[in-house]
Amino acid sequence: MVKEHDILIVGGGLAGLTAAIHLALEGKHVGVFEMNTYPHHKVCGEYVSKEILPYFNRLGLFPSSVGAVDITQFQISTHKGFLVETELPLGGFGISRYALDYLLYQRAKELGVIFYFEKVNGTAFKNDVFTITTTTNTYTSKIVVGAYGKRSVLDKNKEREFSLKKNSWLAVKAHYQSPDFPNELVGLHNFDGGYGGLSKTESGA
Repeated sequence: MVKEHDILIVGGGLAGLTAAIHLALEGKHVGVFEMNTYPHHKVCGEYVSKEILPYFNRLGLFPSSVGAVDITQFQISTHKGFLVETELPLGGFGISRYALDYLLYQRAKELGVIFYFEKVNGTAFKNDVFTITTTTNTYTSKIVVGAYGKRSVLDKNKEREFSLKKNSWLAVKAHYQSPDFPNELVGLHNFDGGYGGLSKTESGA
């Protein structure tokens, strides 16, 4: 069965979801492919600068409605332990990807965006039309947005050079209950070979 859309988006993370909402507000019929149903956790920093709020509000997104934490203080340390703390004039907010992605997903659904929780196996472009194939279906559109990250199987299958290079960095995220950590603080602490960030999320973790 072939399904048609004005625009198809491969990847339902922050880029894919915000693009879907924006395009839906412009009256487009949008479909989004995402392998996992919402909500789900992702390995990602959960401090967001407030510079994004005017755009979020334009899209009808209000992080404070799901308990995003207001952050106004910044702390940074060197790998030798030298510590500096200062105010953040613009500031930010703390929110888990679990809550943020779900907020965007709900807004997109409200605007009529269609979600396909399927794995995209391949893409092709012929006669000015994109064809996307999954395990069970085929979809077509004149426009496709690739929002699946830079190390996707799709890029590896096409042998794109950047996707074949090994990355020496490793990211780890964990949620801890720490009542002594201030709500308004984001900390960035450097050590030999890397850094760690700390900030509260809407859950108190």
